[in-house]
Amino acid sequence: MDLLYPLAKYVHLFALFVAAGVTAVTKLAAGRRMRARTVGEALDWHNVLLSAAKLFPICLLVLAITGGYMLSILHVPMSSGFIVAGVFGIVWLFASGAFLGIKGGAVRRVLEGLAAKGADQPMPKMAPPAAAVLLPTINTGIALAVALDMVAKPTSIPIAFGIIAVGAVLGAFAAPKLPRAAAAQPAVATEG
Repeated sequence: MDLLYPLAKYVHLFALFVAAGVTAVTKLAAGRRMRARTVGEALDWHNVLLSAAKLFPICLLVLAITGGYMLSILHVPMSSGFIVAGVFGIVWLFASGAFLGIKGGAVRRVLEGLAAKGADQPMPKMAPPAAAVLLPTINTGIALAVALDMVAKPTSIPIAFGIIAVGAVLGAFAAPKLPRAAAAQPAVATEG
């Protein structure tokens, strides 16, 4: 086996652990932002979320490069179910991350506009788009499912994608509930 293989495996696992840590930070920051009492506090937590989230694409890139290298050493066919599902997972996470980044930029602009009028003013209720509420936990479910695919290594594409589907569904069930009473209260739109 290639001497660089253990290093690639270490870097691969390191990127996975960094992504898990970033997930924890972003989920904490999102929760704190939603419970913020002032506009300034919400903006601070939102900036923490956006700063941490910048590491996700780097982690995905490192996972793809090191995973591809390890597979080339092991001579695993690219048509294996776990590889196809893994590539799908990376593409999905890049695309949904880009979407969430655009939405996050829109929220930042709204919060900055409110903060310009006074950072100490009470935080108004904000109605997040359903996708912005669902995607982070769906993405976590998909990421965990991809990790399971990488460990179990199913060669069947339907089985590998079945694991991804279960992860996505479990992630959707773990998402915070959308506020139903938001229509009765004045809300600040966060659509971007």
